Amino acid sequence: MRDTLRRRILTTVLHRIDNRADIRRAARLDADQPTAHQGNGPYYVPGSPHRRDIREGRDGVPLLLRIRTVRTGTLAALTGATVEIWHCDAAGIYSGYQRYGADRFPALVSLTLRRFRPTDTATFLRGRQTTDDDGYAEFQTIVPGWYTPRTLHIHVRVSRAGTALLGTELYFPDDLARDIATRPPYAARGRSPYVNDHDVEIRLAKGSPGSWPTLHPAGDGHHAHITLQIRD
Repeated sequence: MRDTLRRRILTTVLHRIDNRADIRRAARLDADQPTAHQGNGPYYVPGSPHRRDIREGRDGVPLLLRIRTVRTGTLAALTGATVEIWHCDAAGIYSGYQRYGADRFPALVSLTLRRFRPTDTATFLRGRQTTDDDGYAEFQTIVPGWYTPRTLHIHVRVSRAGTALLGTELYFPDDLARDIATRPPYAARGRSPYVNDHDVEIRLAKGSPGSWPTLHPAGDGHHAHITLQIRD
């Protein structure tokens, strides 16, 4: 009952946000414009396993995510960079933070500082790869679910030689969120009340330029491709 009331209040508040114009402007990125920097968010854990398949048996709609990293301006491939990704599972749960659940907030101080202390050592839906000679890194994962109060997203961090270059979030069309909400295991949680047009992080990133992957259906899942423009 408390979680339902919380979602209702948050949805009402967030509907005051209107990201539509910013999202339209963010759809195109000039060559000299870097992908929006949004930081690592509160659920980042250093030391993700080096692997392509990050699912660890987590059920969900398959997603093959191909990330290319390039330099702003020249758009030359950024080779030898470390690309890390992490996201929640179909039930809205992050590995390392399973105790919080999908609707429970950590302590207010942690929330304000945007850094939550991990509660477990699980690593599902976390991984890292090194970009190849063409700047590519590829991950086999699932479409993320939703949690209070966020729209669907995947976190990405790019670093090189130990220096962080970019922390951003990748977003998905709301019609994809509506579609997967009808499929197991997402259907158990139901349709998300949180959408891109009213998401607070998209608002803070002014539409999050360069953070919107191109999606294509593939079998029972999807392929997604994104080029991240990085100023190094």
